[in-house]
Amino acid sequence: MAATTKLSLGVQYLLWGTKSSLSISARPTTPLLQFSRWFVQSSSKFPTPPKRPANAYIRYVNQKMPSVRSQNPGAGPKQIVRICASLWKQLSDTEKEPYVNDAAVEREKYKSEYEDFKSDFTIEEWGEYQDSRRQKRRKLKNRRRREELQQLGKPKLPAHGYGLFVKEMLSGSSGNMAEQMKDMKGQWNNLPEVEKQKYMSEANKAKEKYEREMQVWEKKMEDQGRPELVRGYRLQKTTAKKKKPKKKTISTKAGKKTAKRTTAKLAAKKKPGTLSSAKWP
Repeated sequence: MAATTKLSLGVQYLLWGTKSSLSISARPTTPLLQFSRWFVQSSSKFPTPPKRPANAYIRYVNQKMPSVRSQNPGAGPKQIVRICASLWKQLSDTEKEPYVNDAAVEREKYKSEYEDFKSDFTIEEWGEYQDSRRQKRRKLKNRRRREELQQLGKPKLPAHGYGLFVKEMLSGSSGNMAEQMKDMKGQWNNLPEVEKQKYMSEANKAKEKYEREMQVWEKKMEDQGRPELVRGYRLQKTTAKKKKPKKKTISTKAGKKTAKRTTAKLAAKKKPGTLSSAKWP
């Protein structure tokens, strides 16, 4: 089973950024997970969907983890999960059956609850709900990536000349930040070129230092097998692109009329407001 060599995304999520909490049921309270939990539980115009149940493997790991942890006191969280994955692989189908059956029962219950949850939406509301979920997942993915890069020690992009000027002006100041930023923009535009050059020169030095640090860091990432983090990296596709067949042109008058009717039907389906009162069957 792949779980013996590579942790599943769910297990990686549960073990993210912690070395003390080993129980799957008790999730670690790192800033990242606090943020993601807030993301799910934050106030929204949409109700909270039913929670997806754990599969048979996660149920087994959740049950087996305390005993494995006591038998391996010096092992870290990932090592504990790998041991549990190895034990799961050694089980026979008969021994796995109770976990599989329990997971199947919970899955059917979840499907029923999810259908009830979905039936409360109109088709348009369901589309808005899916769009909001995709947007939240995108933001959470970007937040996780920033946290990962920070943990990997990626150099921080330096500020430009105007940013250094703002930082200097804001040091020790208090009051309305928006008003101060407006004033600083005007001050920067009216600043003599000689004064601006001081900030620009300092910013150029910081940029050169950043480029040197980035070269060292990118070389380190390549040595660690993470070339996708290097700037300009593009995944080379091994499969050849399939040529799309050319569209046949319609030469007859009857064919042109049929195409026009089809286009009109598709345009009518895409008109907004036609599904405002529709409900799920």
